[in-house]
Amino acid sequence: MNTNIKWLDVWRVRWARVKRGVELVISGLLLVVGILLSVALLPELPGLVSVALTGDGEAARTLFVCVAGIAVCVLQWLWRATIYPSFGVIHLRRRPHELPALDTRRDRRPAS
Repeated sequence: MNTNIKWLDVWRVRWARVKRGVELVISGLLLVVGILLSVALLPELPGLVSVALTGDGEAARTLFVCVAGIAVCVLQWLWRATIYPSFGVIHLRRRPHELPALDTRRDRRPAS
């Protein structure tokens, strides 16, 4: 019994595209947050470093949290293909009618 379910293939491709778009938006927003955090930290950096070196624990903690936040945002952007696996999938750019046909037969042996 060979049933061809084209509408299911179409919806799978559409869902994959929507999912990829959402992942790209999240990744981009995190990159923007990292950039904004670094822009906000840059003017305060000399003062924070000097106060942290004098022994102020709160300034050292703030400095560490800001640097860690920037690092997380930048690293997730650099490694986005690993964090969001759908970025590595190439077949999402194909049109639904260009997708390979699904083999829905129960018996997967080649027909003779």
